[in-house]
Amino acid sequence: MPLVTVKPKFQVTIPARLRKDIDLCEGDLMEATLLGDGILLRPKVVVDRNAAADRIAATLAAARPSSGDSGLTEDEIMKDTVAEITASRRERHARDT
Repeated sequence: MPLVTVKPKFQVTIPARLRKDIDLCEGDLMEATLLGDGILLRPKVVVDRNAAADRIAATLAAARPSSGDSGLTEDEIMKDTVAEITASRRERHARDT
């Protein structure tokens, strides 16, 4: 288990291996929660609700059922959709860094 040192102004450096494992980049937001005798840090994303709602509405308006969706359950379609969104977010995050 990697150790970190508390620096002046109570700053710590998160080890590179851990940063890579959670795809953490400089400037990302983290939520700090007191957990028993430790502190849990979780990456968080801030989303502009209005902009997100507009993007979702535009995407749904343009969406047409895919011929590949026929015969799939709603759960299977949802899993495919989530996988596509995740891949798109990773791609955009990689471009932004």
